[in-house]
Amino acid sequence: MKIPLFELNWDEDEEREVLEVLGSKWVSMGPKTEEYERALREFYGVNFALSFNTGTSALLAAYRSANLKKKVIVPSLTFVATVNALVFLNLEPVFSDIHSLNYPVISAEEVEKVLDKDVSGVVYVNYAGYSLFVDEIRELCEDRGLILIEDASHAHGAFYKGKFAGTWGKIGAFSTFANKNLSTGEGGYILTDDPEIYKRAKLFRSHGMSSSSWERFREGKNRIYDVLDLGLNLRPSELQSAIGLANLRKLREENRKREKLVSLYRELISEELPEVLIPFLDIPVEASSHYIFPIILPKGVNRDKVAERLAEMGISTSVHYPPVHLFSFYNNGKKLPKTEQYSSRTLTLPLWGNMGEEKVYMVVEGLKRSI
Repeated sequence: MKIPLFELNWDEDEEREVLEVLGSKWVSMGPKTEEYERALREFYGVNFALSFNTGTSALLAAYRSANLKKKVIVPSLTFVATVNALVFLNLEPVFSDIHSLNYPVISAEEVEKVLDKDVSGVVYVNYAGYSLFVDEIRELCEDRGLILIEDASHAHGAFYKGKFAGTWGKIGAFSTFANKNLSTGEGGYILTDDPEIYKRAKLFRSHGMSSSSWERFREGKNRIYDVLDLGLNLRPSELQSAIGLANLRKLREENRKREKLVSLYRELISEELPEVLIPFLDIPVEASSHYIFPIILPKGVNRDKVAERLAEMGISTSVHYPPVHLFSFYNNGKKLPKTEQYSSRTLTLPLWGNMGEEKVYMVVEGLKRSI
């Protein structure tokens, strides 16, 4: 592909951090992970941060440590891990429709439509890095005694109405998969200000053990530990944490670069392809971290054919996302008309910080020819 969907911004900074870990000979969770978590706390201004081996692990820990019960409202327009983690904990997902094609996130209005007495929480997904309506949903949760959790995997460093994405609810969970603004290849982290949630999540991350191998080594208590709760091995390696530490230092600049490219995308598409809808177009560009740049093709345009033609030109695209409620495992006949319409017409265009304006022009020209 001449223009891939994304590219990593790793360089000698990540390499230097990894080599430091290899030289230390301590590669399982240890001092570099503590350093990474401290940097996350300082960046987001929260009391607690925990890193994990995957974003799915971060979600599992977030849901379990929040003590959710029975049913949880969740969007269908998300990566399936958001929902799988609920089901693994014997929680029932209740799918909410998105607000609209222009604003493809759940809203308080849509959440209320599916709310019943057995619902214990709401999972808000900051789709494409935007946190629209999350303040209204938080107010609804506070009024109804519900727990708000953010799956902020699209929104590393996104700032909306004076708060970072991932800090609106009781707990925020992030993925640091390879294509994220903050990437460790595989990985994730959670943020919270609640000390009890932090304690439960930390135990769950490491077999319910009272101390980790590194903590016992550091404190000279190599064989003394207790198991205080049920847990799994969801720990990150020091290599992941080293990469995360280096990549976190680049996050603000990465987001600024994406913001400029999205501004150009918005301008060019609005002028040259006015029939193409751009979600969140009237929301200030600085309100998002711009993990992805999705568009909505005109009615009647064959999305697959457009993607094929772009691929022939060397331009990679994707779809974010096929609706979870229509997957075979989850399909029980429920209809979410706005989610289904959005998903059938959306196409994700290439975007990464170092993409450069020339490639944006090429993508828009290719899109125009393909349509």
